[in-house]
Amino acid sequence: MARSGDIHTPLLNWGCLIIAIAGLSLIALAIGWYFINNTPPPSGPLPTAILWTVTPTQIPTITPTPILPTAAPTPVEVQEQLRIGAQVQILGTGGAGLSLRSGPGQDYERLDIGQEGESFIIVSGPEQTDEWIWWKLRDETNPQREGWAVANYLSPIN
Repeated sequence: MARSGDIHTPLLNWGCLIIAIAGLSLIALAIGWYFINNTPPPSGPLPTAILWTVTPTQIPTITPTPILPTAAPTPVEVQEQLRIGAQVQILGTGGAGLSLRSGPGQDYERLDIGQEGESFIIVSGPEQTDEWIWWKLRDETNPQREGWAVANYLSPIN
């Protein structure tokens, strides 16, 4: 057991150790402060940070325009020539073509587009829907290709 007058008590050892660590830390801080404050500034312009950011762009919404007639109704003489079994040609679409739909009306699904100058055979109709007269057409060269089309762009083939 250690005596109270003995210099080598554990409490005294810890105290010396703490004082030694504190002294070394102060010396290290002083040396670091000296080098930081005595460093000459760099010559020339200082670099500038560039922050790249992405600017989102709005994706345009594509709204399909229906290919429906805007012209005057088909003349009565032409209407009288349109009948089941008649051969017709698509004309007057301005190259846009004519929608062939699953039913007589613009709310029906578009199955195909008949191109300007193509010929078809009328297989059903007429049906009046959406203020238009519709005929069911079938492609002469491909019998599986058929659909309802507006009469305004159908011209009978003699």
